[in-house]
Amino acid sequence: MKNLFLIGFIISLALSFNAKEIRVGLFEKVNIKKVDIFYNIGRFEFYSESETYGIMSNKNDKISFESNNDKVKAYMNGKYLGDQIWFRLDYRSENNSVIISNGKKKRKYKGNIILYSINGELKIVNEINIDKYVEGVIKGEAGYGYSLEYYKVQAVISRTYALHYQKHKQEGFDLCDHTHCQVYDGINYKKTITQAVEATSEEVLVDSSLTYINTLFHSNCGGQTVSTDFVWSKKLECMESIMDTFCLNSSQAKWKKTISKITWIQFLSKKTGKSISIVKSNDLNFNQFQRKEFYEFSNYKVRLVDIRSNFRLKSTYFSVHDIGDKIILIGRGYGHGVGLCQEGGIVMAKTHTYKEVLHHYYKNVSIILISKVEYYKLF
Repeated sequence: MKNLFLIGFIISLALSFNAKEIRVGLFEKVNIKKVDIFYNIGRFEFYSESETYGIMSNKNDKISFESNNDKVKAYMNGKYLGDQIWFRLDYRSENNSVIISNGKKKRKYKGNIILYSINGELKIVNEINIDKYVEGVIKGEAGYGYSLEYYKVQAVISRTYALHYQKHKQEGFDLCDHTHCQVYDGINYKKTITQAVEATSEEVLVDSSLTYINTLFHSNCGGQTVSTDFVWSKKLECMESIMDTFCLNSSQAKWKKTISKITWIQFLSKKTGKSISIVKSNDLNFNQFQRKEFYEFSNYKVRLVDIRSNFRLKSTYFSVHDIGDKIILIGRGYGHGVGLCQEGGIVMAKTHTYKEVLHHYYKNVSIILISKVEYYKLF
């Protein structure tokens, strides 16, 4: 019952924020029992559902939190404050920040911090302006060293993805900070990223029904992207397969892998339900000059995504060469191949605008402001 009350309370808070606010679950990859928050810059109001503890504003200030079943224990500068259902640190200025440590990693965060516990697991939520969140995502997903125009591309797709993929609402936040959602790496210190996010502020990609699209992306398509139904079950019209020459000379454009022939035959036997001798008697060579969904040999076929998963291949875009007791795979690209090809987008952005890059990789979409999307949804 307490869990239901807590989650209901957190969800009600989330619904009260406008589309420019995002709530991110931090350190979500591991079960956290304890966390320390250190002062970094500015002033933070510190309170719980029933008490106010004053201001965190001194350079030596440290607040420790521990899970206690469905409550949280708090200690400020070593002094025990009691246990509560939730605690909050609210910033006084947008430039204020704290340092959060889970005992293994330390990161700096702007925005508000909320803490609560569910079934003995401590939840740390960063409540932050969506553009500041996007800066942290670009830092985590793309990294430093790219052009302003490419960062604009990444800003629009990261912002759109954040609004499309809010699947943690029942846990009290919108997205987590790991690859399950988007890698969010806290405060960004690269001026070019900040400029790109500010230049595209509020811009998102929507389909013809004004729905935020699932802005999927990958490292390198190998020269051709793939439609979603080749990888998953549903076909999305905005993720059509396109030819892409921009990534062909990039680092992940080509790869090769050697597999023993008996291992390959055993896998095919299992997938097709045919005996090893029947599989072995067939011509196993396969050429994929354009993206296909299946690896075909004689009258049999196996989904390429299953082969990629089983042998941990870089992509599904490969040809098969039978050379005696070995199978050699000659492959292209890295990743699922759907949506934006990052290495292609990086090259394309050197000679094209970010909007041209977006329309090259995502089809039948519009670039529109969040406020307009929300306004149109009222009618």
